[in-house]
Amino acid sequence: MRKALPEKMFLDAEQSRLGTLCNWVLDNEVTQIQMSERQFWNFAKLQPVAEKPWTTFMGRPVTVPNMPEAAQRCLGIMDKQHPGVI
Repeated sequence: MRKALPEKMFLDAEQSRLGTLCNWVLDNEVTQIQMSERQFWNFAKLQPVAEKPWTTFMGRPVTVPNMPEAAQRCLGIMDKQHPGVI
């Protein structure tokens, strides 16, 4: 099930925790994670270098619909499920 991160989660870089995201994914049976661009960059700052480019978390695809398309393409996080995408 695709779920958007709660608006308040990962908005403040100082209060963002990967453990919180892990619990949210498991508690809500999330299969795809959708987040805002601000949430994405706070999430990306927490990822270990070996985990980059942040296209997934716990095996779940990450999508950022409000990020410019060129940036999504560059990062490899394009949502391939919306209409018109091959």
